[in-house]
Amino acid sequence: MGKVLSVVLRPLREYNLENRAHKVISKDKPTLAPKHKIDPQYQQFLDEYPKVDQSKNETLNKFLQDVYVTSQDPMPQVSSESSSTKRSLPLNREIPVESEFGFREPTNVPYGRATLKSALKFISAYQTNPEENSIKKIVNDYKLKEETLVNILKYYRVFEIYIPSDPASKSSFAGPLIPRKKLVTRKPKQLTGDKSENENNKLV
Repeated sequence: MGKVLSVVLRPLREYNLENRAHKVISKDKPTLAPKHKIDPQYQQFLDEYPKVDQSKNETLNKFLQDVYVTSQDPMPQVSSESSSTKRSLPLNREIPVESEFGFREPTNVPYGRATLKSALKFISAYQTNPEENSIKKIVNDYKLKEETLVNILKYYRVFEIYIPSDPASKSSFAGPLIPRKKLVTRKPKQLTGDKSENENNKLV
């Protein structure tokens, strides 16, 4: 509905538009915008002291007229010492070698932390020989918390590879180094009652 009204009223709005625009532009002094209402206290102050609004400080006005700001970018000063001691570009332009695990490992490792490489190392060492590589020894060597190390060794394992001695022979899975527990299935025992109770149940 609004679009229909705008289409209908558009010729009325644009009637003699160019002449009206020239009439407004050709005015010597344009009409001023309406001023805000003055605060009554401020109006009372102006009535009592009419010279305050018109007075100017001549010294400050002169300072403002004398002020002239120019902006210039300073040229960089290059000393002879900095140019002589300028470091040369590296001559080695070879592509850096990729790390073992796809990212660069830190050189300084804080206490209580371990890199991926060291974690795989002590996990595999504990997995192969837990008696020789005990938890206390690993804690002392890698400066880890005992609780954290116990959780790591409990939930993380290293993959085990089995390669047959004879390539032509069929390989058989030898099983893990650490024996796993076997699940034994047993049939549940049936409840046995008195013969008289069994007979009564049959009759019912």
